[in-house]
Amino acid sequence: MEQYETCEGGCTCGHVRYQVISEPMIVHCCHCSWCQRQSGSAFAVNALIEADRVELTSGEVKEITVPSPSGKGQTIARCPNCRVAVWSNYYMGGLKDRIRLIRVGSLDRPNLMPPDVHIFTSAKQDWVILPPKDKSSEVFYDVDATWSPESLRRLDALDAAAGIEKPWRHLRRTAE
Repeated sequence: MEQYETCEGGCTCGHVRYQVISEPMIVHCCHCSWCQRQSGSAFAVNALIEADRVELTSGEVKEITVPSPSGKGQTIARCPNCRVAVWSNYYMGGLKDRIRLIRVGSLDRPNLMPPDVHIFTSAKQDWVILPPKDKSSEVFYDVDATWSPESLRRLDALDAAAGIEKPWRHLRRTAE
């Protein structure tokens, strides 16, 4: 792992604090109707990072499982006091416990993790205007064409550790 300035984050009341010890593999800005409903906002911004690169530094999280389009659910880690979501885990082809989707808004400096790609823009609110230079997809995207070579190596290492063969490659046009 290359040198990286640790990012810190936490919940609103301060009970939960965590640090991220690596750059994310990719940052999604998801405009799907599920993310809109579950976040109470127009979209969700999630930084995908290996679970072992996210360290809880104080407090504890309460995990709850909520429905997802795949039918397999997503687990959301929330502060047990203020209930703010700090990260999620999705099924993602068998990598559920190996990747955290950090809620970028829970970072102390969310500007350090801007979106790499906007996904499910077919469900985007009409009043949300995407920057013309940003990558976007009406649904999901081609992982091999969108992720950086370094991030693909990290994803392949997760796949190998889990004993699975490139599960994300089948997600090119569907949601998990």
